[in-house]
Amino acid sequence: MSWGWKHLLIMVPIMLIGFLPMARLFFFKGNIINELIVSDVEKRFTGGNLEIVGLITNNGSHDWSSVSIEAEFYDGSGVFLDEGQEYLRGNVSRGAKEHFKITIRNPKDSMTSEESKMVVKISGGHSSPF
Repeated sequence: MSWGWKHLLIMVPIMLIGFLPMARLFFFKGNIINELIVSDVEKRFTGGNLEIVGLITNNGSHDWSSVSIEAEFYDGSGVFLDEGQEYLRGNVSRGAKEHFKITIRNPKDSMTSEESKMVVKISGGHSSPF
């Protein structure tokens, strides 16, 4: 066996070990929509503001940070009216539950009517693959 092959046999495993962290960044990320569940959503009116409160549960295997929650409002026929958004300032660890509150100042009358429908969902976040 020549020196070229010996070096190759030594360098290939070292390069594979070096590329593993980079591969984890792209291929082993969590799916925020499958891992974080929104529940116990309530709509309440306080001092002319509309507040949406609820609970986020992390049922996945990743810790999540900078989670963005979005509340979308539709009228009775399904036409989009408006939306509100809020960020969680803390992390949502594996198995943890975190409360959230979205405040909409001076909401439109169409958003507060009985016919309007509200959909609350997770719209973004970051996880660390390490």
